[in-house]
Amino acid sequence: MYPGLFGEDSLITLTEARHGPITAWFTAWWVIAIGMISVGTRAIPLLTLGGVLVLAWSTRQWAAATFPAGPPRAWAVAAICATPLVGALGIQVRHDAWMTAGLLLCVAVITRTEGRLARFRAADYAQLALAVLLIPTRHNGLVTLVLAGFGSLWVFRSTGARFQFGTLTAVAIGVISITQFATRSASLPHSIDPAQAVEWLMADVSCLLTKDGVAATPDEWTWLEAIANRADWPQARACNFVSPLLVAPSFRIAQVGPNSGALVRTWLSLGRRYPFRMTVVHLRRVSLFLPPFLVGVPDQNYTPFIHSTILPNDFGLTWALPPVAEVARVPVRAWNALRLVLANSALWLALLVVAAWKLQDLRRRLRPTIVMAAALNAGLLATAPISEGRYGLFILICGQVTLLYWWLACRAAGGDSRR
Repeated sequence: MYPGLFGEDSLITLTEARHGPITAWFTAWWVIAIGMISVGTRAIPLLTLGGVLVLAWSTRQWAAATFPAGPPRAWAVAAICATPLVGALGIQVRHDAWMTAGLLLCVAVITRTEGRLARFRAADYAQLALAVLLIPTRHNGLVTLVLAGFGSLWVFRSTGARFQFGTLTAVAIGVISITQFATRSASLPHSIDPAQAVEWLMADVSCLLTKDGVAATPDEWTWLEAIANRADWPQARACNFVSPLLVAPSFRIAQVGPNSGALVRTWLSLGRRYPFRMTVVHLRRVSLFLPPFLVGVPDQNYTPFIHSTILPNDFGLTWALPPVAEVARVPVRAWNALRLVLANSALWLALLVVAAWKLQDLRRRLRPTIVMAAALNAGLLATAPISEGRYGLFILICGQVTLLYWWLACRAAGGDSRR
């Protein structure tokens, strides 16, 4: 599939890297990194090659720290790297794979050092330094680190907890430093676009206003109409995909920042009057981060997972061997068709918890992974703008590698599921 897979997000960031201006919708660091790795977008295949290699290598590092050496671990890693989860997502110009690689390296170092509580080795420092460069490619990387740091204090409750909290805090400080450096280099006032910060909230309001019997008060409409006309706020599609409000003719993106406080008050006010409906609206919008069918049958019509083509572009990006690429798209489409299971982060988080309970020899090693996965999923449940499987890529990779290892180890042990 050389030179890779390129969707709308990929082309937007490539355009920013080539022509500018750099915006905060995607992190400034991600756009700067694209420009550096691809030599000013003159060598874009270096970016897709680097993405898949970094993700595959980070997956191996995490597995090596978590599972004992042997054929089950080797085959589990090889199998997951051959699937579209790593193979296809890795060759897209999307920041999900790069941030996931950073989280995998963090957990790998924490898992290796938990037992000895000794000074880091050179490899540990190197991997944490690389994680500091990888995690700022997505906005939610810092929040995930912070939640995981405090989660480790609650879960471990030992000297090791303080050690892990300190490690994650140091990485978080590095992430903040990189983010601020990139933001200032791009001459941006904010590291995240104000509209993106409350995109999830606007989607909740837009979806809720389409429900029968739901009405905003005059005061609430005053706040909402500062951002868009009344007729553009109710958007049924916001219930399961990106809200059309963001591209409505009356939408005034420059007014979102100054009125973000009013938006929060409107959301809270509607939530107090319609608590059950607001809860259902929000949870159905993020259904891929909840156990399947918890809030009804998921609507997958507008739930993308893995992009499988090259959109028309101004970069001269076309497949070198179209017949081969068309065949390679088949497993990607199969993964998309099975996204209700393969892209459900809550399902694979539950699998990690069950594995830690059942696999006694790995219980301690899996705990850092579970803490990081729970932190990532909690953040997605709260503020994900849409229900998109790639947001939980860290959880999907860890959960599916664990299942593969468990199955292979069980077969090698003659059916003993505890090892």
